[in-house]
Amino acid sequence: MSSEGQQLSIPPRCSNISQAEREEPTKAMIRRRNLLFLFIVFTLAALVDVVIASRSELWPDEVFSLATATGHSLEQPAAFASPTLGDFVDSDHPVPAKEFRHYVKHDDPPASPARVIRAVLLSDTNPPLYYLLLYGWTFIFGTSDIVLRVFSVVCSLACLPLLAGVARRTGGRGAVFPACVLFAFSPLAIYYSTEGRMYSLLWLCVLATTWASLILHQRGRGIAIYMLWIAGSVAGFLTHYFFVFPWLAILLYLLIRPGRLARRRLAACVILTSLLILPWYLKLPESLATWRISQGWLRLQPPGFDRWGASLGLITQPFSWQHVHQPSLIGYRLLLWRLVKHQWLIQHVHQPWIGYRVSYICALILFGFVGVAMVWRLRFHICGRGKLLLWLIFGAASAAPCAVDFVQHTYMVARERYALAALPVAYIFAAVGLACFRRRARLLMLVLILVAWLPGVLAIYRNRLPWFPMREIARAVSANSRPTDLILVHSIPSGVIDVARYSNDSAELVSWIGQLRTRRVPESIRKLAAGRARIVFVKVHDSREPAPEEDWLRSNAVVSEEVRMGSAYVVKFRPINSETF
Repeated sequence: MSSEGQQLSIPPRCSNISQAEREEPTKAMIRRRNLLFLFIVFTLAALVDVVIASRSELWPDEVFSLATATGHSLEQPAAFASPTLGDFVDSDHPVPAKEFRHYVKHDDPPASPARVIRAVLLSDTNPPLYYLLLYGWTFIFGTSDIVLRVFSVVCSLACLPLLAGVARRTGGRGAVFPACVLFAFSPLAIYYSTEGRMYSLLWLCVLATTWASLILHQRGRGIAIYMLWIAGSVAGFLTHYFFVFPWLAILLYLLIRPGRLARRRLAACVILTSLLILPWYLKLPESLATWRISQGWLRLQPPGFDRWGASLGLITQPFSWQHVHQPSLIGYRLLLWRLVKHQWLIQHVHQPWIGYRVSYICALILFGFVGVAMVWRLRFHICGRGKLLLWLIFGAASAAPCAVDFVQHTYMVARERYALAALPVAYIFAAVGLACFRRRARLLMLVLILVAWLPGVLAIYRNRLPWFPMREIARAVSANSRPTDLILVHSIPSGVIDVARYSNDSAELVSWIGQLRTRRVPESIRKLAAGRARIVFVKVHDSREPAPEEDWLRSNAVVSEEVRMGSAYVVKFRPINSETF
């Protein structure tokens, strides 16, 4: 037999294979399995978000997003309105519903990006990046409800790879899967991932900057990572002003624990970021000083407000947020505070939504157990391996509304969206805690958390906006409308447009924007009502603005029907002893 044949007949000797070579296939299999699990999470998250996004109509804030992204300003003073530039105008006579709809569509020819920036300066108190990106998105795909919301869904899904990267670098491989599952299926994340606002883009910016910071801390080099850090920072500053709080936390971490990152390079990144955002921030004082229709709404105290309870709710909301009608949402955020004050049991028994409250408490208990286990297991390493960065970001983002309230005397702590920048790192923290458990215990805890969240997710699926049933409102005011009817909508411009968006084409509407002071009672209401056989009055939500036209109608007409729908109510009036007004 030849030497070649002898070599082929000799069996391989396992003893000559190193330990690393034997473990390599196992590591590859584990890596493929983990990627498969993450792909499944990504796919299910996309399916859940798209289904929920398609099941409800837009509410006024989302209509505002569409109007601004298509170059229409809605909130400017009446004297500054320019119809030729697409600004909202309070018409002096009723017009078909489709006339209001043009504010949420692209003009022909379309507005320029410069007009979008003008609309942001006049109407909004947020930077322009979200609206510019939405401008391009809607220009390509249209301005339907689902198109608007899918843009937010795409930004949310883009967070998952970055979330996995941050979780792996702070909690190890065992934290990756739990972090992605918690972010993908929490009620709070689902709700804001399917809303046509800038919050999921804000998450993407926070995560991109956090991930790049961890890489720079560990490696200290890589031009692409420096560019990502600068791009994430610039995008965050141009998406939401509250990005400054987590960004300052990131900067503080890199200053006190630079790792391999040279401080002079960090300074160069900060300077370049500042130069790139400077053109917009030079306009910020002018923008914030501009009067808007919804000016000062954050200074209105919510019913049943408790500042300590609301502040505590900002910290616990990522773990136990539940979807209920708006008044009860504030109550949920105060529930933990009532627990502390030993007042919860009596109120718990006599209040509705018992199932949601049980779910709320169970979620808090589960996450509390995870937190205790994490502290016990990690002990003195609770701030090691990048975890200090998570602590700083979560603390800064959660405390931001409290800080602004202290300076501005507002009530931001009652609105959970102002602390949403803390949400991704909150779930990474929870995943770090879950990684302290053995695999089976970790999966069991994860399943129990998802079960506790399930009532909230199902509530969002059934009715995402119970306090703004805009399609139902529009149907109630326009279903049987006749040419002799007048539909009078008392709201801010986005609320008026929202009603018109879902009204039938035969309906004629007129807006009553109290803040604009362009109408007077009784002169304006008499002019609008003259010759009408019926007036349908709708107040979309309580903006704390008086409705003198409603008072006049109640004194000078007969109420034929009155119904409340969520935060809105509809009243139908008929003349007294005559066919028309």
